[in-house]
Amino acid sequence: MKWNKKPIDGARVKEFAVAYDLDLLASAIFVRRGIDTPERVQFYLEDDLRFLHNPFLFDEMADAVQRIQQAVSEGERVHVFGDRDVDGMTSTVLMTEALQNLGLEVSWGVPMGDDPYGLTVGLVESLAAQDVTLLVAVDCGTTNVAEIRRAADLGIDTIVIDHHNPQEELPPAVALINPKMPDSSYPFAGLCSCALAGKVRYALGFAHTDFFNQPLCLLNARPGNESIIMDAIRIENMVEIDRISESLVPGVLDVEHSRLAEFLQGAAILVYDAPAQEQILRRAFGPNVDVSTVDVAPEIWKLFPALNGRSLLRLRGESRLSRYNGRASGEIDVFLSLFTTFVHRRETALLDDLAGSLDLVALGTLADMMPLEDENRILVKQGLRRMTEAPRPGLRSLLERQKLRGKTIAARDVGWMVSPVLNASGRMGEPDRAVRLLLTCDEQERERLADSVIELNTRRKAVGDEAWSLVQAQARTSFDDHEGRFILVHHEAIHRGVTGIVAGRLARHYDAPAAVISLLPDGAVGSVRTARGMVVTDLLARCDDLLSDWGGHDQAGGFRLAAARIAGLEQRLRAIIPSMAMREQSEPALEIDAELTPDLLTLKLLEVVRLFAPFGQTNPPLSFLIRGLRVLDLSFMGKTQEHLRLTFDAGASKWPAVYWSAAERVGTVFTKGDLVDTVVNVGVNYYQGTETPQLTVLDVRESLQ
Repeated sequence: MKWNKKPIDGARVKEFAVAYDLDLLASAIFVRRGIDTPERVQFYLEDDLRFLHNPFLFDEMADAVQRIQQAVSEGERVHVFGDRDVDGMTSTVLMTEALQNLGLEVSWGVPMGDDPYGLTVGLVESLAAQDVTLLVAVDCGTTNVAEIRRAADLGIDTIVIDHHNPQEELPPAVALINPKMPDSSYPFAGLCSCALAGKVRYALGFAHTDFFNQPLCLLNARPGNESIIMDAIRIENMVEIDRISESLVPGVLDVEHSRLAEFLQGAAILVYDAPAQEQILRRAFGPNVDVSTVDVAPEIWKLFPALNGRSLLRLRGESRLSRYNGRASGEIDVFLSLFTTFVHRRETALLDDLAGSLDLVALGTLADMMPLEDENRILVKQGLRRMTEAPRPGLRSLLERQKLRGKTIAARDVGWMVSPVLNASGRMGEPDRAVRLLLTCDEQERERLADSVIELNTRRKAVGDEAWSLVQAQARTSFDDHEGRFILVHHEAIHRGVTGIVAGRLARHYDAPAAVISLLPDGAVGSVRTARGMVVTDLLARCDDLLSDWGGHDQAGGFRLAAARIAGLEQRLRAIIPSMAMREQSEPALEIDAELTPDLLTLKLLEVVRLFAPFGQTNPPLSFLIRGLRVLDLSFMGKTQEHLRLTFDAGASKWPAVYWSAAERVGTVFTKGDLVDTVVNVGVNYYQGTETPQLTVLDVRESLQ
């Protein structure tokens, strides 16, 4: 295995350390990973919910909110429909709770048994028969054009909250909240559907404040060189719509003929410290001009007494929000930051409600393998904290059964021990059990449902192992037929609920995209998982005429087709796979984040690790290269003794370590007493209520020291 350590500019590291008040080791890792712009760095250094993107950056968010408000005022019946995976189930729970909290009569549903993914015409027709007039589709709907058109014909409006890749034709929804829309104005496309449901939930709360849909203009006048500089930002729903800066020479131009007059028209004008601002405005426009303004400084000072009497100029260097805006902050930027913070503090119930939903948002994000960058870092970090300290009752019951209560829950715990259990209920055709577990207020039902999803997970493991055995010979043949670029397997005995698991396992095992098809009485259903950068939805789009339905993300997708068309699909794939963009296979490589001497292997490293956590998609655990470590002790562990437990001598400290699937390397690469160069992750081990530092070895070589 190759060890790669990207070269970096030492001067840039020092500059970065000064800019963000970090030590040189952390700064070197940031620079080496390319996380060196203010927009990216903020999501590592901050975990305050104020740093999340505003939900109203979605063009149609206000439309969604107003349609739900209409449903409340008219007492409509609303139905929430989700998907059978963790993201879909958690999205269903969050939206159902949010709508119930508004007093609506809400029903919910998820695909059961062998039901297809997403909405169906049969479903919308049954909802119409139940007098449902508003359908909220979560984690589905983007590709359900015909179904949503049928709903509209039956008098049902649809709101889509989804993150799947859109196809060429979009559904006629009242509002489509999807960050992957080609013309989306939302700055981050990597949100899962549960996170989007959380955004809608926050927006619904914001709609009850005085600021909803109210155009506001922040104005700040300041002296220039023989002029007065007027800076203004127009906002609506706390989103910056436009800004202007105009330099006026006193006595030369009246306010009615300035660009500023048109900019301010129709909005409430907010200023900070009106007496000082009015004095400057009179200098600019003369003593007889009356600009109607609202002074927000007194209200801000009530909430933040330490700011009383302090000017925007004095506060400019202290604003955390404006620190990361990528440009030199002016007084107007400080005003916007200050006003945003003021609104968040005044409407504290909004952030409290959002915080209460983040355990589910973190679940959905991690289960759907969303990138742990941008605002996902804050959502997951806060969500893991919520899971650790105050999870919702249904989730708490599950954590107790997985022996995770009492420990600091990390992303890997969710990936290994929580999301697979919840996913199992969907894979085994009974996702309603997981939804009810997370929704119910009845303690006895909650305990029964927690046991039930654990049992379903046990069954899922057995079914998955059986399917894995079934596909081995066919997978090898397909891999060879496609010259190592794709795998397609199908079998009547593969349970439809494990096609995604088996496809993912094949993709990892062969380092090639894989599709697994399950044969059903009424057709076939399949899952695709990618490798080496192939975009799944691009592949499925080129098979559109053979598929009755399909959808997904760049990395994963699903489809349905008639069983008779499987042979045609195989033929099509042989024709198009050679032209699909994907990386060539290469020798596995370890990317080194930093090289340390043994004396630097101290507990302080954990502080650096925590800075970059949580780890997951696009943000792998930190890898440290340490040369000249002595293997103080080693022992074998595991059912077949295939793993190693090690102790390394780092001089002033001794570090326990684990090395997975490495027993065969003892006696050939290293043994007890040897000096080795090793690449490790630094973390903690939880055992019987105690957390201790531990290394995870990724590779070892004989030391040349």
